Amino acid sequence: MSASEPLAPPSGTRRRLDHIDAMRPVKQAAVISTHALIFFAPLATSTTVVGLIMLTRFSRDAFLFVSACMLTYSYRSTTKVAILPYAKRRFMSVGVPYLTWTVLYFLYTSLATRSTFPYYALETSRVFSSSGIRVLVHLTATGYYHLYYLLVIGEFYVLFPLMLRFIRRHPNWHGRLIVGAFLWQIAYGAWVSSHHSVLALSGLLQTRLIFSYVIYIVGGVIVALHLDEVHQWIVHHVALILWGTLAAMALAEILTYVGATHFLPTYVRASTYVFSPMIIPYNIGAILCVYLLGVYLTAPARRARIRAMVQSGSDNSYGVYLSQMVWIPALVRLRSASGVHIPWQVAAPLALVIVYSVGFVFTALMARTWVAKGVTGRSRATWASLWPRRQLPAVVEHGDAADGPMDVVEP
Repeated sequence: MSASEPLAPPSGTRRRLDHIDAMRPVKQAAVISTHALIFFAPLATSTTVVGLIMLTRFSRDAFLFVSACMLTYSYRSTTKVAILPYAKRRFMSVGVPYLTWTVLYFLYTSLATRSTFPYYALETSRVFSSSGIRVLVHLTATGYYHLYYLLVIGEFYVLFPLMLRFIRRHPNWHGRLIVGAFLWQIAYGAWVSSHHSVLALSGLLQTRLIFSYVIYIVGGVIVALHLDEVHQWIVHHVALILWGTLAAMALAEILTYVGATHFLPTYVRASTYVFSPMIIPYNIGAILCVYLLGVYLTAPARRARIRAMVQSGSDNSYGVYLSQMVWIPALVRLRSASGVHIPWQVAAPLALVIVYSVGFVFTALMARTWVAKGVTGRSRATWASLWPRRQLPAVVEHGDAADGPMDVVEP
């Protein structure tokens, strides 16, 4: 597909949108960058680090936007959502990996540290105890660290059939719904960013509720229903998107540095305020820029091997996301045990490369075993498909061509 061609209509098969798929590894790299900075950089004392984290955090909103967009796109030609098949597929793509990794992270965080290799040991008394069970229940209910994304997308899956029905029934309201969602996001961000609001929700609860991400979810649903037109607009306004995103980034960074002096009201600061209204324009621009990168990477002009590697990265990105918080704390522990000091300017990028690479290999291998669905979020693949091929099928006949929250196949 060239940048200016309209998206082809569905043909009754499961069809991948390669340029959307190509967004997935980029988004996962941004997620890992955020966590690498948190674990390897002086977050508490460096405004520069805070500013960098602010720029990488768009991945959370991109995750929800693209998930909403692609789920809606896959049902755009369906008059009614068949609830039982829909619920089964959503549970298998999100519920099973969520429960699997909740248990794995519970066991991982229950490990006791040791001074010698392998630096960890499992103490069963900590796991099989009343306090251990309470921890497991809490992790399941709230989501371990980054897994709460799946809780939010699960909330969206529950509401999706009703949302799709309502939005389809009122096609003339689509523009007003986008504007309303944007205004809600601004007002909500200003509200929860205020330390003086007696009704302000806790930070833990804010990040786990669907109405904290209204513009990205509602926007994703509506964009999917007009994807051909939106695609054409995006690829014909590249300069506007790039310059607009740079301007929004500059504004957010300025507000981050000025906000460090506490001169500005909380609702116009960026920095650590994850729902700050001032970061919304940058988030939207960053999502569009990654979309354009996906179009570029999957264009017919790219070499077949490059497109195959991009596809492989996309296939393994869900597992990279799920497993990343195994590798990052392990690197931190290894650094502490070795006593080696590495400046954060080197340590954070190095951690990004190592964590992504290890997660990629881990996912590629696990996806070819019987634990594939729970551990990687993918259907089991063949060992013969381990190495990227030059020839990529444009259409996969009625199979699980893509798994996970960013499902880009026909239902």
